[in-house]
Amino acid sequence: MKFLPLCILFTMGLSLSLSAQRGERDTIIPDVVERVESITQMLNQVNNTLRRGFDTTEIADELPASENLVNALNSSNLNDHRLMNIRSLYALQVILQEMEEVHAKWQKSLFAYSRTITDMSNQINNILHDTMLAQLPKDPSLQVLYTYQISRLNKKWEQADTANRNSLQRIGLLQNRVALNYISITDMLNEVNFRLRSAEQHIWQREGKNLWDTRQADYTSPFSNTFAVSMKADQRVLSYYFRHNQDIHSLNTVLFVLFLTWLLNSIRRIRKHHPDKNGIFSNTRYASHKPLLTSLLFIFTLGPFFYTNAPMVFMVLLWLIQATCVTLIIKDESPVWLRWQWFLLLFLYTAYAFFNLMMQSSFEERWAQAFLQLGTLAVCWWFLHMKRKSPLAFPAYTWLIVWVTILMTTGAFICNLTGRVMLSKFLGMSAIFSLISAQALVTLVQLLLETFYLHVEASKANSRFAAYLDFNRMQQGLRSTLYIMAGIAWLAILIRNLNIHNIIRDYTLSFLEAERKIGNTSFTFSSIFIFLVVIWFAYLISKVMIFLFGHQDPGGSVKKHRWSSAVLLLRLGVLAGGVLLAFAASGIPMDKLTIIIGALSVGIGFGLQNIVNNLVSGVILAFEKPVEIGDVIDIGNQHGTVREIGIRASRISTVDGSQIIVPNGDLLSQHITNWTLTSQLRRVELIIGVAYGSDLKKAATILKELLEKQEGVQSTPAPLVLVHQLNDSAIDFRILFWADIGSWVILKSSLLLAIYDTFGEQGIEIPFPQQEIHIKHPPSN
Repeated sequence: MKFLPLCILFTMGLSLSLSAQRGERDTIIPDVVERVESITQMLNQVNNTLRRGFDTTEIADELPASENLVNALNSSNLNDHRLMNIRSLYALQVILQEMEEVHAKWQKSLFAYSRTITDMSNQINNILHDTMLAQLPKDPSLQVLYTYQISRLNKKWEQADTANRNSLQRIGLLQNRVALNYISITDMLNEVNFRLRSAEQHIWQREGKNLWDTRQADYTSPFSNTFAVSMKADQRVLSYYFRHNQDIHSLNTVLFVLFLTWLLNSIRRIRKHHPDKNGIFSNTRYASHKPLLTSLLFIFTLGPFFYTNAPMVFMVLLWLIQATCVTLIIKDESPVWLRWQWFLLLFLYTAYAFFNLMMQSSFEERWAQAFLQLGTLAVCWWFLHMKRKSPLAFPAYTWLIVWVTILMTTGAFICNLTGRVMLSKFLGMSAIFSLISAQALVTLVQLLLETFYLHVEASKANSRFAAYLDFNRMQQGLRSTLYIMAGIAWLAILIRNLNIHNIIRDYTLSFLEAERKIGNTSFTFSSIFIFLVVIWFAYLISKVMIFLFGHQDPGGSVKKHRWSSAVLLLRLGVLAGGVLLAFAASGIPMDKLTIIIGALSVGIGFGLQNIVNNLVSGVILAFEKPVEIGDVIDIGNQHGTVREIGIRASRISTVDGSQIIVPNGDLLSQHITNWTLTSQLRRVELIIGVAYGSDLKKAATILKELLEKQEGVQSTPAPLVLVHQLNDSAIDFRILFWADIGSWVILKSSLLLAIYDTFGEQGIEIPFPQQEIHIKHPPSN
């Protein structure tokens, strides 16, 4: 501690004597003063950092309990093979995995703290080797002042050095304890994983006697003792897991608040601004009437997928809340018999969940499981019987889910009878929850569709984009996508309940990640799978854009919109970006892309000219916009409305309902008449003839009045009534007016009827073609 001042005083005396001998001037004063100020600031910063300390409170508080838990597990359960069945091994695996993650996080934090302290220690020690501090000014008064600053600097150095050593020692002790505990945890986790793999391989083996042969004396622990031990262990696991997953809890809370706010805001805007709010709310069954329950079901169905290595007791609590939300949402919409069946399923599920939390089987539990399994089969057969008699239309997949439940419950009952207790519990719990989760997922899909519908309707008044959305068309694709996702989620829940997700994951990963070779080229199925999935997602997004910009109004006609060409460019961009992203995500070298491009260039030269021509024509159509979606065009001898401009070809709807597929190259190479390129108006021409001798001025006045009164005739440009020509049997009037392209045929028909009736009332004759035939008889001779 005293090394710094002694060294500095020695060098000060030496410098002073040399300076007096040579008569040097005080040219070093600015450099010395600046250096002293820099070191002082550094030492102040170090002292402040060390005084505030490092946040190790959580580690110091949690580490003793973690050490005690590790010691308890090491000395008791893990060494007693009789207490370690699959259920208890899974619970132990969960808590050890959580402890491993927590200790890894602690080690990372402590390493960062230790690295920071080491860096500060190096900065403190570097002061001892700073030669600038050994130089003294010549002036005696400056020497005294400089000596005083050095002494103050020495005090700060001693303070920083002492605090740094103490902090380094404290962090080092914590690092050592955490490392020792972490090693014990990883050792136990390896042992548990080994026993689990062994138990999963022998799960089909008998664990006890047949149910009819079992006796109370066959079980060493009574049910009350098993219940107490299991509840204590489950409570410890639940407490530890809940305490160390606050980030996931916070994420789910934020998602719940956001979803509820979104739904309530949509309902509020509809009530405040929409003229047909009652009609909109009547189109929804649940979301607008029960927004809180809707949001709760959303988060308690989606939230469990965010948790990793969740213990069974935690998942059971989440699923109970989920089932309760479903009950409160659908209870008023179901017939009495279906409502009673649902309540019975909830009771059976609660009982299954209770017995599934038991660490050890018992005499009472095995008989209770048997009665629960028989009860589940009875409810399923009752449902199938009532389903045939009920007029309700159930989804097509209902029978599949019910039969899956029947088969698994039957398997669980047989396993229980033959002494395979754990397999019976897995099958029974999975069977009953397959029904509960299926109903929850189906209800959630309906709620999401209703929520999105409310959002679209609430936004139409304020957003041009939302007003343009065609929800009815978009709902078709959205419903299918949500049901596919719900089916995948249901299958994932079933696999998780059966405790075979690890086996499926390991086999799948080993199959996908195994390296394979074709010639000199090596690949894995995982890279191909990723490549195809990314391409599929890009294609799906491009199709979703078509659904978002559904160009039909409720009457079936096609709307013209200025975004139609932009949508085509966006689709091309999405597909091109998807290809590049697929190469990057799958790990396929980009030089393979150049090979593909080279192969395509050869293919273009031989037979792909038309395809490339159509693709390029699609891009040109998007930029030049000679035709857009909603335009009424004539191409060749065909007349119709452009419904879709695709990447390769476009679709045209004719007036008779047929669809014409026109390659984009033909749209550019052929002559096209676009009736709506600049406006939606079309000039209509009528030829009306009146008889010779009619009052032409009166007839023209009548025609002008009819045009002015007729709804749909545009006033600008003004309609014209002209005397066209003198025909053989009539004087023709030529009537010209402008009308909307979508209604001109109906308008023409209405106007012709009005002209005919009015001319008849006014006595103006509309002649029809006449011919005079002269018959000449031959002479009588």
